Order: sequence, then C-alpha cells, then structure tokens
Amino acid sequence: MHQSIIWPAWLAGSGIGLLMVAFFWITGKQLGVSRAYGNFIALISKNPFFQQPDYVSNSWRIWFIVGIVIGGFIAAMIAHPGELVLNFDMGDAYNAILPTDLTLRMVVLFFGGVIMGVGARLAGGCTSGHVISGIPMMNGSSVLSGMLFFVGGIITMQFITRVLISS
Repeated sequence: MHQSIIWPAWLAGSGIGLLMVAFFWITGKQLGVSRAYGNFIALISKNPFFQQPDYVSNSWRIWFIVGIVIGGFIAAMIAHPGELVLNFDMGDAYNAILPTDLTLRMVVLFFGGVIMGVGARLAGGCTSGHVISGIPMMNGSSVLSGMLFFVGGIITMQFITRVLISS
C-alpha cells in the first residue's frame, strides 16, 4: 500500500507563485505551458500559423515541458523508491463521469485536451497560465479570468454531479 504525500495547498501555491515571479525577474519572460506546445508544433509543422516569430523564436519553452515530464518522473521515483507505479485512477469525481473502458477514457481525455488547446489559443493562454503566471504579475485581466474560471468550474461540477450523475 502506498502512502500519498500531499503538500499543504498554501505551501505549494506559494512556491509556484514565487517561482513565476523569480522567473520573470530573471528572464523578463512569463512561463507557460500552452505556448510551449505551440513551440513544439512549430518544430514539426509547416503550418504558417506556427511559423510566426513568437512560436519559432521561443523554442526554449520546449525544455520547460520536457522538464515537467522529467520532474514528474523524478518525483514519482522519490515518492516510491525502487518501484514504478502506474496508476490511471483520476479520483472519484472523474471516475463517476468518465467511461470505465481505458481506451474510450483515453479518447475522451484526448479530445478534451484538444478542445482545451483550442480554447487556450482563443483566450491567449490556458486557464492555469492566466492564474499561475498572470496573477503573480498583478495582471488585472488574469485576476478576473481566474475568478471566472473558478466560478465556472464550481458551477460545472455542481451541474455534473447533481444533474448528470445523480439521474
């Protein structure tokens, strides 16, 4: 049996916020993931949209997403030394609304990711990018966006759990 290591939300959130501010002070650039995926697509695509200077000249962001994957692997190895633990359980809320078949679940999550990617492009950044990068920079539109994302998330989960699951 594995014991979960859960950091207090205030500590994890403060650490992420301080990282964002420090990164901006040191580099003069904001750190975000959705733009990094655009940089990755610029490497493999000839689509003119992704050949814009903003995507082609910022390929350093690709190393950020590579670091996220490597960092997650290292964290898993530290949390569970000497064993590789693969777990596709996303928690009770997700298990209640996602298909039980693993292949179908992967298809639903993939297309959900595609929809989120399109939304991130239309909104000028993803939800977490606006909140995690924008709020520490005291960006007013990011503060407002963050509040609306949370309100929208609460309303959506209430609808899903009370209307779709209970019926």
